[in-house]
Amino acid sequence: MKKVVICLVSLIVALPLFATSSKAVFQVFQNPSDAYRPYVRWWWNGDCVTEPEIRREMNLLKEAGIAGVEINPISFPGRPEDAVGRKALVWLSDEWIDMLVVAFDEADKLGITCDLIIGSGWPFGAESLPRDERASVVRTLCDKATGGVLYDKSLFHIYKELDPKSSIPNPSRTPELMQVLLVPDPINDLSEARDITDKVKNGVLRIKIPAGKWQVYYMVKYNSFASVINGAPGAAGPILDHMNATAVRKYLDRMADRIEARTGPLSKHLRAFFVDSMELEGANWTSDFADEFKARRGYEILPWLPFTMFKLRRLGEVEDFNYGCAKGEKFQNQVERARYDFELTKAELLEERFFKVYEQWAREKGVKSRAQGYGCGFFIEETSMGLDIPEGESWTTNWLRHVVGEEMGDEDYRRGRGYTMIDKYVSSAAHLTGKRLVSCEEMTNTYNVFSTSLDYLKVGSDMSCISGITHSVWHGFNYSPKEAPFPGWVQYGSNYNEKNTWWPYWK
Repeated sequence: MKKVVICLVSLIVALPLFATSSKAVFQVFQNPSDAYRPYVRWWWNGDCVTEPEIRREMNLLKEAGIAGVEINPISFPGRPEDAVGRKALVWLSDEWIDMLVVAFDEADKLGITCDLIIGSGWPFGAESLPRDERASVVRTLCDKATGGVLYDKSLFHIYKELDPKSSIPNPSRTPELMQVLLVPDPINDLSEARDITDKVKNGVLRIKIPAGKWQVYYMVKYNSFASVINGAPGAAGPILDHMNATAVRKYLDRMADRIEARTGPLSKHLRAFFVDSMELEGANWTSDFADEFKARRGYEILPWLPFTMFKLRRLGEVEDFNYGCAKGEKFQNQVERARYDFELTKAELLEERFFKVYEQWAREKGVKSRAQGYGCGFFIEETSMGLDIPEGESWTTNWLRHVVGEEMGDEDYRRGRGYTMIDKYVSSAAHLTGKRLVSCEEMTNTYNVFSTSLDYLKVGSDMSCISGITHSVWHGFNYSPKEAPFPGWVQYGSNYNEKNTWWPYWK
């Protein structure tokens, strides 16, 4: 009884402290400081930007309680006729940089923080990239061949069928035949595959197929195979080879040097540089890949490479895991080991030649590195650990119609983009390295742009917080002139502008 009395007395004494603490927390929620307020991705639609509109929109954002902007030039949305009569500025041109200066100046007056995306769209590149600095992909086509008959196939048809299913194919892509194999079906040992590349004459393979079941394997490399998704003028065109450290550094230096020549050190204007989704469209090759593989793994990859390939869809997504000839158990095990080594080498090169280069470059500029751990083919956690501000991505409910707040499963690859998957990996990396700031491309919405409600955004963002996100970057606020007809220029997002009926309540 004495212990109970002591506990009750202690509780009564502590109650005023609890009340004071609760009141203070409540006051923080009523009027949060900028440290707790969200940022927005500020789509510069088509780079059709002007000084008066830039200043007007930044004041709108300040009034709405937004603490920072991620300046993000992108292609003009939907209806290009809306841009008629409006000048599209070219990325890194003097006129474009002048508009950056305007944004920096207004941000300084209003106390708004600025981040700046590398390039435009995703993954970044430019029309001006030399061919040896563009991304490449190696793909395999397996064609069944009937034993005892004459096989006659034009490379034109092979290249057409194997043409990468990129989101935006680059018109200058060029196929290069690397190898042709005649493979028994099933195959039990690498030695059973016959190299018949020399049988290709004048773009045609013509050969008598031996008796039995066979498949012809064509391994083709496509250089400059894909273009930037939604790139703004000057930063569209072929995507950069992210496994070429020299090309990466050259791209970053060109961007910074052009801007700083007119603005002075970017560290005076920017909190962070930003890299959007690493959606590399399946890019899996660079000029010295084979040499690097042998140095790291101790054997040649090219003899194994055709058998490690799957049939693919867009973004490098696998369409058929059982592509090509049937394989004996021992050979299947060897192929899986080679495939693992191939993916490991690719991920290592991306880590060393892109992310480490980017992080070092940002440090030299005195600006933080921020990037999404979202895409395919690299180490999500390890990469996020090296970044100053690791970033995830959160989606609103979409056409898949999962329940609000529901854990997204693995039964459909599109559901894996959800807030409870990538955000957990990224936030884990932040915890392991003692980082408190974990940003998020928040409430990405490409399906129900005009029917998103504040309660959906609230629930979705709460799920992000539960997953470890501490810094929301809303996706996104569209640069849209006041005189633009309803709903304004809307690229992506949930129609975040003053023409939305819930804009006044968004604070």
